[in-house]
Amino acid sequence: MSARQEAGFHEVDVNGWPAVASAIVLGTIGVLSFIIQPGLVEGFVRHLAVSEAQAVNLVGLEMLGVALATVGLALLGGRIGWRWVVAAGLLMAAAGDAASALSTGSAGFAPARVLAGLGEGVIISISFTFVGITLRAERNLALYLSLLLTYGAFGLWFLPRFLDAYGLPVLFAGFAGLSLAALLLLPLLPHRFSAADMANPEARQLPLALLVVALAGVLSYNLAQGIAWAILALVGAGAGLADQQIANALFLSQILAIFGALTSVFLAARINRDHAIAFGILVGAASIALLVGHPGVGLFTLAVCGFNVLWNFVLPFILGRICDFDESGRIMGFAIAMQMTGLGGGPMLAALLLDGHGYLPVELLCVGLFLASYALLRLPIRRHRGLLARG
Repeated sequence: MSARQEAGFHEVDVNGWPAVASAIVLGTIGVLSFIIQPGLVEGFVRHLAVSEAQAVNLVGLEMLGVALATVGLALLGGRIGWRWVVAAGLLMAAAGDAASALSTGSAGFAPARVLAGLGEGVIISISFTFVGITLRAERNLALYLSLLLTYGAFGLWFLPRFLDAYGLPVLFAGFAGLSLAALLLLPLLPHRFSAADMANPEARQLPLALLVVALAGVLSYNLAQGIAWAILALVGAGAGLADQQIANALFLSQILAIFGALTSVFLAARINRDHAIAFGILVGAASIALLVGHPGVGLFTLAVCGFNVLWNFVLPFILGRICDFDESGRIMGFAIAMQMTGLGGGPMLAALLLDGHGYLPVELLCVGLFLASYALLRLPIRRHRGLLARG
């Protein structure tokens, strides 16, 4: 890094509220479509006249773009300037959403969603990496989740009526406008990652093999999340629930998920993080198991709320713990890549299993991936605990 770049980095307090808040807002811009994905899937079915599998595959293609971008940034590591790459991501996301608005219902719609996903992945990767390696990672990640969940709650609640009144083109045009407006936040970001300024006092270096196991655990967990999030609205519709009943359940789940994220803020320094991870993953799996069969509106709402609350409660603990496994700080970028790969691959896996005859195979795969993720994360967690004890 040149002297001028080094000076530019230190113009921003990486743990100060302006920088953290800018990353939180930018991260929310990056998930504008993902956080309302269940409603979008149902909207694609209704407004594009496509099958459920095709609708799930469309959101999977967008998430594939997200995954490719996050993997690419993880491989580049600290060799890129954050402000320039976020600007490129915002412009790509805006271009993809604008193209989606102009090509809705045509052959160009799917490539436009991939382009939007590439831009979203860039924004998400930098934002999550930045927030996740700050000194109060769990608190900042939980605040990040609280903002995007507040948007998601109201977005899912109003989405069916919005799409009936204005259609998909207006929705994607609005997303494009928000991405362009977010360019104003770039001066609040640091220029790039600095291991010295973002040191983690609890980090202990684990062997490469255990880092790979930890990343496999993150991938498995997020594959399960991607599957579940993509099919929730379809499961409700298959059980005979009305669109607005499904939207109401998803709205309630997002509202309660805010409290799940905030709970992790207040409990981060008060509870055993490893116990929190076990509780969040295993009870989240049980919530999805409640959807097997044809749940009524009460059981559907309970399952969706349990799943969403625990997802947003446990995610800060998982990502915060992953950062403890690597003293260089670079693992966070790879963890976000695995997260987005899972969230993108999940819908595509679900699409392969949807045959119009129920959701049992998809639900069983989802639960199995949750259990696998817990087993995989246990190994590096135990080694890290031993290293801390010896230290």
